[in-house]
Amino acid sequence: MTFHSEHTPPTPGQLRDRLAKAGLRATRQRLTILECLLQLPGHPTAEQVHRQVLQQVPNLSLGTVYKALDSFVEAGLTRRVASAEGGSRRYDADCSAHHHLICSDTQEILDFHDPQLDALLQEFFAQRNMPGFQAHTFSLHITGEKVAR
Repeated sequence: MTFHSEHTPPTPGQLRDRLAKAGLRATRQRLTILECLLQLPGHPTAEQVHRQVLQQVPNLSLGTVYKALDSFVEAGLTRRVASAEGGSRRYDADCSAHHHLICSDTQEILDFHDPQLDALLQEFFAQRNMPGFQAHTFSLHITGEKVAR
């Protein structure tokens, strides 16, 4: 069981490669938005990405950020994450199979990796007869509160 860990920031060449592999042109705006998305902690909103992007591209609109993030989702570079009720759309640059712990007090979203839980879910659904549907991957969104240890 592991929680999200920090990664080394990708180089500009690696960002270009990611966009190219996803079938997207590596425009300055997309490169900057992808870089900011990867640098921001947690699961940022488009507004948080926009604030970060403005430091490098002062005239970039929030609409452009939304369009770029949506194209990243479509291309499989990132995914949208459900947030607590009434929360803004959040984005996750980690597209690996994992779950999310959502704090209902702070709206913080933590990545949660647990191979044992994954195995239990696969076994559970393999034993169920779900006519017309076959589960391939699992992503739980668990809402609760962070507690002091």
